[in-house]
Amino acid sequence: MRHFLSPEVGALNAKLIPIDVGIVDEFTDPSRLAGRMVSVNAGQNLWNSDIEWISADDEIAFRVFESAFERLGIPEQAAQYLDIDREVRLFGGFVIVRTYCTAPYFHTDWTKLNNEAFTVLTPITPNADQFGLLYQKVNGSIGEYAYRRGEAILFGDGFYHSTKPGRSDDPVMLLCFQFGTDKMEHWPAINGQLNTQATMLRQPDGTFLRTGGKASRQVN
Repeated sequence: MRHFLSPEVGALNAKLIPIDVGIVDEFTDPSRLAGRMVSVNAGQNLWNSDIEWISADDEIAFRVFESAFERLGIPEQAAQYLDIDREVRLFGGFVIVRTYCTAPYFHTDWTKLNNEAFTVLTPITPNADQFGLLYQKVNGSIGEYAYRRGEAILFGDGFYHSTKPGRSDDPVMLLCFQFGTDKMEHWPAINGQLNTQATMLRQPDGTFLRTGGKASRQVN
């Protein structure tokens, strides 16, 4: 419900939060996670990258992300900004993998939602700083954030950002959560902005939704 400004980031609706690396390390090998995990790599040309999104394709796999989401204490970090009835709702979790990014692709995950949805990104692999994050500050300048183990960046409405161009011999992996309100009245606007990188999402009321997106491969 409320917008905020973190001095350490200098951008509206974005802040840094502490993260337990022991929990994040559970996602080091997605092929060993429970349930059905799939990869979606649609839109790679748009992203100027070989990026792929690994996410849950059944409820068992979804619980893997949800368990980590809760144990990391992320709901508590965002609850004060959300219009919620009972609990912060995880819409989807991802392991994002890439080895290169040739040019910036600036975009917002969420726009004009009054902070009813958020994204969290944190590195799984120690080489994630080779890419980093570019973003627009409130003064109009472009800031740069280097991913650090034990820390995540949380952002909501209007956070204009891009992966920093780079290349790595070994895959760079990030853990990502997209989440927000548990009130269905906000879902039409949120769902219209959820990207197509997953085959399954969880709605604010707790029910699961098939997106119609197609998996490029089964991971596990």
